[in-house]
Amino acid sequence: MEQGALPAEVLAEAREALAAWKLKDGAWRLVGSVPVSRGAVLRPVVEIGETRYVLRRQPPDLTLADARFRHAFMAHLTATGLPIPALVPAADGHTWALVGDGAYELQTYLDGHPYLSSGVASGARLEAAAVTLGQLHQASADFAWEPHTWPEERSAANVASSYVNLIAEAAENNALSPAIQHGLARVAEGCAARVEQASASLQMADAPQLHIHGDYQPHHLAFAEPEVSAIYDFDAARYELRLIELAYSLVYFTALRWDERDSLTPPLVDDGLDILAAHRYLRAYGSEAPPAPGEAAYLADALALVFPIAFANGAAEDLVFAGDFAGAPDEEDALSRLEWADAFWLWLDRTTETLAQAWESGA
Repeated sequence: MEQGALPAEVLAEAREALAAWKLKDGAWRLVGSVPVSRGAVLRPVVEIGETRYVLRRQPPDLTLADARFRHAFMAHLTATGLPIPALVPAADGHTWALVGDGAYELQTYLDGHPYLSSGVASGARLEAAAVTLGQLHQASADFAWEPHTWPEERSAANVASSYVNLIAEAAENNALSPAIQHGLARVAEGCAARVEQASASLQMADAPQLHIHGDYQPHHLAFAEPEVSAIYDFDAARYELRLIELAYSLVYFTALRWDERDSLTPPLVDDGLDILAAHRYLRAYGSEAPPAPGEAAYLADALALVFPIAFANGAAEDLVFAGDFAGAPDEEDALSRLEWADAFWLWLDRTTETLAQAWESGA
């Protein structure tokens, strides 16, 4: 949790929203905020008695039906023993409140340590994240709810394609050096071809679908050794191939470097994923959620589909969203990250079978 002075408008918003829980000024106090990703709405932490809560405003592109599903899903996962924040009912009994033009929720603040790619706890946290994802998917299989699918324009294939377009648009940014622009254009071209192939392949896959977290990555987990202590931010929860989430989390945990120095997450290795970490993650996940017959063979296709998302939001965030960062990127560093993206596809083709085997070996 981050502490320090918060903008006055945050206090005013919290006061207005918490009135839906019949909480007056003297009943709570603002004590900080939770770290948020780029462009996300600030999430204040309030203290009521001796307990801390996070006040969250639902993203404006989600509906009340999304909130109903998400809260029911979270409650189901909590009942299975997973570390999901509890939702506090508002005065009307609902676990959300409509205030102004926004939908708010008040959830318990679960503390813990962040995931770091290095250090004495990194390996244990890596395995804990994978095991917990497997447990989440197994619990989801018993969730009795009509499949909560996203609209077609937000399908996995279309989201991947939209990120390919963002990378291609960044290549037209004249504020970047010509070498970086050319590198981004090359990455966009390579991603476009592989996303199209992967989309066609996954449409033919006879693989399990279930409700997933939707954004299972280090930024949304906290750890208290030897376990995950909190799973936050279910805003992207939906009915999807579980392969998509496994691949997405695998890239975020074993391809990107997480440390305490800054918000950037550059590549962890020179090409592809850290193979030892990837195998460790897949075996740990497989110990809880083994692949269905033939499912592991499609893991490489799922990785191809999520790669442009992780590249744009992680390894090349300052290049694709350059307007959100001050100053020009270091060209040598940026080119090394672009070379990593170029090398990813050859690496993936070389390791397709061993990745599938690692998942199967965890069973």
